[in-house]
Amino acid sequence: MRMLIAVVGAAVLLSLGVPDVALSQMKSPPGGTTPSGGIFDRLNGATTRPVPQVPPPAVRAPDMTWVPDRTVQIPGTDGPVMVPGHWERRLGDHEVYTPPLVGRTPSGDIIQFPAGTQPPVGERQSP
Repeated sequence: MRMLIAVVGAAVLLSLGVPDVALSQMKSPPGGTTPSGGIFDRLNGATTRPVPQVPPPAVRAPDMTWVPDRTVQIPGTDGPVMVPGHWERRLGDHEVYTPPLVGRTPSGDIIQFPAGTQPPVGERQSP
């Protein structure tokens, strides 16, 4: 009988103490969104950090020009479109060949830009 009382007493004490320990693990730092927001805040921070910029490759053809990552305003979009860095091949003084590109809007939409000839990057408004 004493053993049963001891086990029940230990179970009651554990049930009172363990939830506090478990909840203290889930509490977010000041400024968190919810009691378990710390977990989500860290996950959000890890998944939304900016992508590091990649430098141009060291080896290039003499008629190629590196165009770094940039944002451009495209008619019909709700904001600037992020265009990734790419190589462009020079065809003439005022003409370059641009490879097919994939741009991303601030809302996450994807815009395809076909390959083709265009003015050099300093002389054009589009990617």
